[in-house]
Amino acid sequence: MIIPWLHAVTPECESLLECVQIAVDIHPYVDAIHVRQKQWTARMMWDAVEQYREAGIPQHKLIVNDRVDVAAAANLRGVQLAYHSLPPHAVRAAFAQLLMGVSVHDEREARQAEQQGADYIIYGHVFPTACKPGREPKGEEALRRCRQAITIPIVAIGGITYDNIGKVISAGASGVAVMSGIWHDEHPALSARRYRESLMAAVQGTSMLRS
Repeated sequence: MIIPWLHAVTPECESLLECVQIAVDIHPYVDAIHVRQKQWTARMMWDAVEQYREAGIPQHKLIVNDRVDVAAAANLRGVQLAYHSLPPHAVRAAFAQLLMGVSVHDEREARQAEQQGADYIIYGHVFPTACKPGREPKGEEALRRCRQAITIPIVAIGGITYDNIGKVISAGASGVAVMSGIWHDEHPALSARRYRESLMAAVQGTSMLRS
């Protein structure tokens, strides 16, 4: 089943206030907002989550990257784990209530994430992106092989544009995650809406082909 999901991943925020305001503008068009700040302490993440909630971001849309403690203590929707995070099986055992995503880069990691209880994976980077300069993108065929290797949903990330969403959906993704395409756009809300429209069109087109 295609969900579809649109995840918005925060950049490294120089201004939390600006990030919160953008989140307020885009949240009607996205399914999840990832609070992703690699250098912040747990207390800084907690304070940020509080600001997002006070600004009116629905709690069920907030996902914290890495900090399982913050996600659980704040009773958020979920957590996104990276290679340096706690092992997925340990998180699943201790925090069964959390929606748990795992970021992976190949089929082996995808299978391992599923075996350890991940609800979904974020896979990438699929297309060339300025966030990964000089690093070869995985491409659509690798995404398709990853889809064949697991049963849980895949969210594609990396170089996702309005024009190539259809390619990742056709390759088996259940949604996409976007950072700079939304947060760094001159009009984030308009961009988020266009991503939503492109995603829904891609899902509809893929469903018609499969029927």
